[in-house]
Amino acid sequence: MLRNFILFLFIISVLQLNSQNSFTARYVGLTVHPFGDDQSSLQPYKLDKRAFFVANFGGIAGYEHYVWEDILSLKIMQGAFLDCSGGWAAVTHFGFRAIIKERKKHRLMFGMGPTFYYREDWNRFPGYEDKGFFGKTSLPKIGNIQYKLFLYGCEFEYDYSISNKTDLNVGFTPGFPLAMIFSVGIKHWFSKDFKKKETLVIPKQE
Repeated sequence: MLRNFILFLFIISVLQLNSQNSFTARYVGLTVHPFGDDQSSLQPYKLDKRAFFVANFGGIAGYEHYVWEDILSLKIMQGAFLDCSGGWAAVTHFGFRAIIKERKKHRLMFGMGPTFYYREDWNRFPGYEDKGFFGKTSLPKIGNIQYKLFLYGCEFEYDYSISNKTDLNVGFTPGFPLAMIFSVGIKHWFSKDFKKKETLVIPKQE
């Protein structure tokens, strides 16, 4: 995880050469299991008996680099948090973001791209039922982990402009039907100096 974080900071320092970019920091606070979870007995921070709602503790940092005006961007994200079992987990994501709807202070975006999720192996619990969804390996100094690469990891983002350089940022990861993750934080704009393409206007003939 430390190596990924160092690489993340390096990419930020390089991409800052362009002015149209932003940095996001969000708190990961809630996982929703739409149909409950069969492994609810292993989840110490569940908010109900069947673990429909489970509290999480951690954060995600993201860097966004615009490639087409303020409509399309590339974003890299790195997160580290306690998962539903109370063990460590992390996620690395790289993908695009595109505006769905924008109105005054509000912006709704959709993102997609490869997402690598890895966590402390749940097989450490005697009552855990391993269904083979995650791959398994063992790493030096870390121990046994489970992992999964989602080639088309999706996310919705909502921004509410607080000031010229600061937005309230809400993230929603729709991992339906297994789990949906919510996070909230702040987006800081290094600059919003987008250069709109000029359109050709032909004067009407009288």
